Amino acid sequence: MSVIDMLGDQEETLGTEEDLREEIVVEVMQQEISGSLVKIEFETSAGFCRGYYFSSELGREEINLEAESMEILKSLFPGVNGAFVHQVKREWVEISLTESAAGFPEYKMFSRIVTGGAV
Repeated sequence: MSVIDMLGDQEETLGTEEDLREEIVVEVMQQEISGSLVKIEFETSAGFCRGYYFSSELGREEINLEAESMEILKSLFPGVNGAFVHQVKREWVEISLTESAAGFPEYKMFSRIVTGGAV
């Protein structure tokens, strides 16, 4: 029986044993309580949009978008009014338009960070 040294000859191309370790990050859906500040990010075909909202008991909170993010949405949807957290599917962002014949565009949140309550 022989032992094969997999890293020995390939260390330059694959890296060291430490480099080969893979870190898996599991994002758990954090619980929102009324008044929590929630920072979000979602990806569109024109780039990432970022913003925040304050969680409420009513649902469908308006997202305060960064100026650059609003410009991205305006380039995609000239009649954009803003963005809201979907009332039922809390991990989705709904884009509000001045006119919509077949519903509103939606994007799944790329990241969502719940922080402490409002000050």
